[in-house]
Amino acid sequence: MTSEAPFRTPDEEVQKLLEECGELRRALKTISSQLARIENRVKAAFPSVAARVKEQHATRSAQKKSTLSADQALAEFDNIVRLASSGATSEAEVYLARRSSADLLAIAKEVGVTFPSNKPSVRAMLDAILGKVRESLLLSRHSRRD
Repeated sequence: MTSEAPFRTPDEEVQKLLEECGELRRALKTISSQLARIENRVKAAFPSVAARVKEQHATRSAQKKSTLSADQALAEFDNIVRLASSGATSEAEVYLARRSSADLLAIAKEVGVTFPSNKPSVRAMLDAILGKVRESLLLSRHSRRD
């Protein structure tokens, strides 16, 4: 910024933004190293508690993964469609509601449902899968014209 011009030129602005990015990067690096030191001190001071917490995190992350393969997810969807086509739509909804969110996501992805976010709500997944079930029922009732 010069004394004659009240605003920075584009080159000066880019240079200033790059300097700010560098400052932030250094600050984040410092924070990260401080956090790592604190974690190491906690683990050294309380090894049994730290091990228990680590196991709990491992258990939670294992529960978040789907147990269904692609073929199993499609088979589950076919079972739900069969239930709904026999008139037991409420049973199909209950069956879906009992599934874990990871399994619901696997089923939804296998039947071609896309979501606007990476972590859709259980309600959104249920609604989307039930929509695909209704779509499947309508398509199966449609007779081909020759």
